[in-house]
Amino acid sequence: MLSISYRILGFLAIYMLAVPSFAQHSHGKGTLQLSLQSDILQGQWTMPMEALLGFEQLPKNPSQTDAMTQLQKSLQNASYFIELPAEAKCQQIEVKAESDMFQGVKGKGHSDLQYDFKFKCTHPQALTKFGFPFFKSHLRAHQLKVEWVSQGSQKSAMVRSSKPTFAL
Repeated sequence: MLSISYRILGFLAIYMLAVPSFAQHSHGKGTLQLSLQSDILQGQWTMPMEALLGFEQLPKNPSQTDAMTQLQKSLQNASYFIELPAEAKCQQIEVKAESDMFQGVKGKGHSDLQYDFKFKCTHPQALTKFGFPFFKSHLRAHQLKVEWVSQGSQKSAMVRSSKPTFAL
């Protein structure tokens, strides 16, 4: 039978992953909720499309179409967004990138990327520092509010493009 602390941790993790963002849409600023349960690392990243593409409406020219297509291809591998310690020996098991723009739907103003990923890690205790390489390719992205939950541990920090790391 699960103890109360495991139930609370599970509830918090599910809640954090189910709620896309606690903040309003703000250009250049994103949020990331990370949860570690046993050997599974899950994340949900929300970022304005303007910070990733320089526009947040459907592409208007071939250059914008190419940029959006390249972003979609890049997001197929979560290492484009997040860098995990090699010692953790994590394998990506799931990734999902969603945006109205990817669906060809004209939004009513702002458009965000909702990006979910999941890794299975052989040595999850080695997950002590995370890097965010996407900042190098997306100069309009300036900061990321990271919220971490795992058994017996919670942390929140603001990661900036000038120092794109989050340490536990």
